[in-house]
Amino acid sequence: MKNMNLKLERDYAFAPAKVWAVLGDFGNIGWAAPGVQVDKIGDGPGMIRRIHMPGMEPIDEVLEAIDNDAHRFSYTIPRGLPMPITDYRAVVELSPIGDNGCRVHWSAVGVATGDFTGDQAAEILAGAYNQMLDALQAHLSQG
Repeated sequence: MKNMNLKLERDYAFAPAKVWAVLGDFGNIGWAAPGVQVDKIGDGPGMIRRIHMPGMEPIDEVLEAIDNDAHRFSYTIPRGLPMPITDYRAVVELSPIGDNGCRVHWSAVGVATGDFTGDQAAEILAGAYNQMLDALQAHLSQG
């Protein structure tokens, strides 16, 4: 099966507004990839964050939609995805937990390429996103 479907959730002991202040700033990934050059092209839906990783072609991530009130955004990666996946689309959404916590829901769909199955592609992607969620925890814990 070539279809890739990934769903990750991570709970944080921080208010949704604090977590959204980081995740909702689509053009800034310095908290997850310090020192990596990111070009922000445009604003709002349709904007591109072009990520320049050493030794690779730039990765273009395009913001499809963002809802600051609902703490939700979606994006695609039409160019440069360094994983065996095409037709990539992701949704990030926060939901409150108790009085001062939240859950981050990160889901992605796509089509595995080459010799990869959808499950294998999802496993590779899960590793990358779990690293990002770990970085988010570290960043938020700094203050």
